[in-house]
Amino acid sequence: MVSRTHTSPEEPEGIPLRTYAGTYVVLLVLATLSLLLSRIHFTGGLAVALVIASSKAIAVLWFFMHLVEQSSSSRFAVVIAVSLMAILAGLTLVDVATRHTFPQKAEPMPSSGFYQR
Repeated sequence: MVSRTHTSPEEPEGIPLRTYAGTYVVLLVLATLSLLLSRIHFTGGLAVALVIASSKAIAVLWFFMHLVEQSSSSRFAVVIAVSLMAILAGLTLVDVATRHTFPQKAEPMPSSGFYQR
């Protein structure tokens, strides 16, 4: 558990307001960067977008959901949950990538007129 020093008895224990404001500004910058990235089409854009989204999720988990103040076991539970979701997404991608698609049923060859009247 993180120990904090108090400057006054009126100040609540926990994360200071300055940290919340800084995190909020960082989230706004990352959201703006995501918006600008969506307007630019380049190779590797998906990877950059996923890194930005992961950074935003980590910031929300760490500060706004008070994971910074939690015990190691709580942090470990979040890591396990995210890992299981990544495994599920990976297995889904592998399933789609290795699925066999069969061609449509072939049409019969046109007749040569031998059996026609």
